[in-house]
Amino acid sequence: MKPLVLVWAALMALLAATTASSLVPLGAANAILNIAIAMAKTALVALFFMHLRHSIPLLRLVAIVGLVALCLLFVLSGADFITRNIERSAWQPAQPSLSAGQAS
Repeated sequence: MKPLVLVWAALMALLAATTASSLVPLGAANAILNIAIAMAKTALVALFFMHLRHSIPLLRLVAIVGLVALCLLFVLSGADFITRNIERSAWQPAQPSLSAGQAS
């Protein structure tokens, strides 16, 4: 029971770190820091609460394959989003552009 309480305390500390990082303007480092914290929280949950630490190797392999498949879906979706050419449809009105005199 004691390890689970320690893991819960670690998860609460990581939650506090995530909340605190949202208040500090670090630019692009905020996203990297929050992803690293999320990966640490995911590892704690998988190892202790899902009991992957003491499971059979086949179950660990299935969990890793699931994570790899999820990463592959994120990468492919991101590649699709980045390579799309976003154009105005024929039925959409043109966006008014702000000239130098109209800008406030």
